Amino acid sequence: MSASREQQEGILLKSGTNEVEFIEFNLGTTSYGINVAKVQRVLARPSVKLTRMDNTSTAVLGVIYVHEMPVPLIDLRKALHMGEAEGDEAVDPERQLILVTRFNKKTTAFLIDAVNKIHRTSWQEFEPIDNTLAETASSSYVTGTIKIEGRVIVILDLEHLMLEFAPPEDTETEVETSSPEIQGLLERRKNVRILYAEDSTIIRKMMLKTLKSGGYEQVKSFEHGKSAYDYIAGLRSQAENEGKSICDFIDCIITDIEMPQMDGLTLCKSIKDSPQDKSIPAVVVYSSLVNEEMARKCASVGADAQVSKPHGDEILNVLDQICLGEKAEA
Repeated sequence: MSASREQQEGILLKSGTNEVEFIEFNLGTTSYGINVAKVQRVLARPSVKLTRMDNTSTAVLGVIYVHEMPVPLIDLRKALHMGEAEGDEAVDPERQLILVTRFNKKTTAFLIDAVNKIHRTSWQEFEPIDNTLAETASSSYVTGTIKIEGRVIVILDLEHLMLEFAPPEDTETEVETSSPEIQGLLERRKNVRILYAEDSTIIRKMMLKTLKSGGYEQVKSFEHGKSAYDYIAGLRSQAENEGKSICDFIDCIITDIEMPQMDGLTLCKSIKDSPQDKSIPAVVVYSSLVNEEMARKCASVGADAQVSKPHGDEILNVLDQICLGEKAEA
């Protein structure tokens, strides 16, 4: 019996090496990419039955059934506000494909035109999003680009797409503030100094709102792991010059896994392997890819906790446990 893709990935891609495998696919003449770890299977569009749904976005075509479970099908062309670009051939529904993905504890399907190949590369090769990409796709749905074999491949922010077109029920966290106990907890949370690395603009904004409304007000955010690591290196030098510990500046680091320049596992490993930085009390991985296999990878690089996006109540409880030494429902 051959090994599963998850088992193969665990063998081939070691944790903390800044490597990634992503699948390249096409919408017309434009190449897009997503982490292959999010892809469960690829289906031919004619092989599935589509059930239309009322009162949904025009980008949500309806639901398909995968192993008898309903899965929303999102038309990526419509979601990205794409028309037919010059040079595009007419879209043939009989030749289109469906990417069935699993992340954020939710299965979602995306309608695409074609699959090209799977690439293995380093996150260091990815360039963060800039304004010049607006002509290719809505920039708010993109985290960066990479150039391979002369092609510019656009890396999609699937978390943003899912939150807009197939949102889970508990993306918002309301914080109860009326009781004296909760007031005391909020006061203690104010003293915790957090660094937060996340490349998705929409997730970063949601997370900052959740943390600050929950009382964790001292949060400095970064667009990828490399900028966070460079900032930590600066604090390390400052601590050495002032005869202090890095813990005098940082209480906790929260990091996504998938990020250009440096991914979260590499960031965590770099911190835990550093004699000065490993004394930082906690590193929390907050990712759409947290599952049993990824939890083992997080543990292998020394992560203190792993939380699946976008569940704000879970991240607050985890921070309470590892930063304050208690669990509280706020």
